[in-house]
This record gives sequence, C-alpha cells and structure tokens, in this order.
Amino acid sequence: MCQVNFPVPLNAERQAALRAIAETERRLRRGARVCAYPYAAAFFRHLNGSRRITLADLRAFSPALTADALHGRRERWLRAVDLLIESQGDVCCLPLPSDAAEWLFPAVGFRAGERRRQKLSLSEQKYTRQRCREEALRQRAYQACAGQAEIDLAFHTPETVGSWLSRWSGGSVPEYELESMLMRWRRRFPSVSEVDLWPGEPLWRVGYELTLAGKSAAGHVRALERWMVPNKLTHKEAAV
Repeated sequence: MCQVNFPVPLNAERQAALRAIAETERRLRRGARVCAYPYAAAFFRHLNGSRRITLADLRAFSPALTADALHGRRERWLRAVDLLIESQGDVCCLPLPSDAAEWLFPAVGFRAGERRRQKLSLSEQKYTRQRCREEALRQRAYQACAGQAEIDLAFHTPETVGSWLSRWSGGSVPEYELESMLMRWRRRFPSVSEVDLWPGEPLWRVGYELTLAGKSAAGHVRALERWMVPNKLTHKEAAV
C-alpha cells in the first residue's frame, strides 16, 4: 500500500492556526454554536490547551506585551487574532505586529509579492497600450498631414511651387519627405523634369531652382503646364 506523506508546518503555531481554521469552519458548516472569537479561541486551544485566552497566550504575537498595555484593549487583540487566522493572513490589523501574518502564514508574503507583480504587469501593459495608441494617433496625424501636402502640391505648377514650399516647410512634415514629393511631382512637368539638382542641396534651393526653371520656360510650355494641374477651370477663367 502506498503511503502518502502530507507536508507538516515547521512550527507549532502554524499547525495550531491550520487546525483552528479547519475545526472552526467544520463547526460553522454544521451550524454548531461558536464563541465570540472562534478562530482565536481554537488557535490558542490547539497551541497550548488554553480555554481562556490570557496575557501569556497573546505574548505569542508580541513578547513585550504588558498587562498595562493589554488593559482595556483585550477585545481588540482577540478580534485582530481572530481576523488574522480566519483570513489566513490576508487581514493583519492593529494591535498585531506587521509581521504576524507571515509568521503564521508564510505564503502571505508570496501572495503579496504575486499581487504586486500582477499589479505592476497590468500597469506596464496599460502604459504600453497607451503608448501604442498615442503612437498610432501620431502616425495617423502625420500621414494625414503628409497626404494633404502632396494633394496641395498637385495643384501647383513649377511657377507657383515656391508658395507651396513656403507653406509646408518648417512644419510637421520633415524636409526629406517634402523633397521626395517634389522629386515625384517634377516628373510631370517638361520645364523642370530635366533640371539638375545636386544631392544634399537645401530644400529652399531646390524650390528656387524649380521655380526659376518654370518661369524661364517658353510660353507654350507654361500654358501646357497650367492645363496639367487639376484646377483647369481657374486657369480658363483667368485666360478669359
């Protein structure tokens, strides 16, 4: 026959606490009558056979406790011990010392540590989600702004591109992105498609060269380029 060995608490106080919990909860389930502080009473009875809880019994929690300190506070001590044992260490209130819970229930420290770790993990997850949302909002705002800049550029000819550059440079769209838009845009217009632009030139210089080339183009080329932008109606009315 296989023998099962159950773990035994290391000291008598822990054994007494576990027995007090088991006994009291069994009596409560049966509907039996219990005294005012059943967990505390059962604990001291299992610990040292006490039928009446005395100063010597309570000194198990606070060895320096004196009769004067206990006078008038006995009910508070009994209530605190009763709650401590009933909650298995989750409730440790005054006048008990702060380490009473871990003394009787070592798992309390582990549970408290787990709760702290879970709380920290939840806080980190919340912070990460918040940062992700903020980053997503920034990205959407940037993409909307960059998209608006490129749409705006589509309504400009080389003659007017300088005003576009003045409006959008120095804003939320970085210069390298504006320059990339200009490089794509200029391929549409004969007057600037072949303009030599040196790598690393300042953006204002790029805009100046494109504007100068557009204004220097032949009249029929400029007229053609005006018809190449979406706002043809405006140019037609201006010509009339």
